[in-house]
Amino acid sequence: MKRTTGKRTHTLKSILERQQVTAAAAKENTNICTSLADTTATLFEIQEDLLEDVRQSVNPISHARVVSFNTKTSDQAARSSISQSIGLFHSLIEKELIKAATGLKIDEKELQAWVDLQIEVPAKTILTILRMMQSLHLDPLCEEIGFTQYDDGHWQVFITIEGCSKLLNQHPQFNGLVFHQADTLVEGVPEWIECSIYRRDRIMPITVREYLMEVRSEHAIWQKMPRRMLRHRALQQCVRLAMG
Repeated sequence: MKRTTGKRTHTLKSILERQQVTAAAAKENTNICTSLADTTATLFEIQEDLLEDVRQSVNPISHARVVSFNTKTSDQAARSSISQSIGLFHSLIEKELIKAATGLKIDEKELQAWVDLQIEVPAKTILTILRMMQSLHLDPLCEEIGFTQYDDGHWQVFITIEGCSKLLNQHPQFNGLVFHQADTLVEGVPEWIECSIYRRDRIMPITVREYLMEVRSEHAIWQKMPRRMLRHRALQQCVRLAMG
């Protein structure tokens, strides 16, 4: 761009000089036609320069590097990456399983058999439960911790009532709990039940209220014991907040 601008400046300067010469020649009445012809030729050169600049700015593709993609190679790379990720998860599961069995003082082969039975559960969720087993000291073989699957297919680690009871009674700051229920009924069941957990290191209790319409499911046990199940949901959510 600097080179082109310098060329234009030089050309315009030449035009001015030639115009001055032409003006002087006009006074003397000599070679006017020749000077006009030279000026026209110079203007044509400027027009060509401008067109060249427009071509260069409008068509940047002419200087671009064309990159071609090999779809087959990309697919192979993607499959290789997925395979490596799966292998990594299985390696982590194997390590966490040994640590969990040691920490809970249970037989490693027995825990491995339990994990092998969780065929539908994703590897990521298996890894999560093994780590939670260690941090919360909950035993899946005693049904203190397990899995739950939501309607959208999502899997999540689930602490059972047995697990919640163990967490409460083993926590050094646990200082009792209280249940309250609504006076209004929905099909003969309290509209809501709330649980309050007291801790020795807190001034106020931690309280959670669960509504029947939000947690009730079509499972047979909900049809048989809806009040108990609603109370369980309130307790589980309260323990989650109060005991972490």
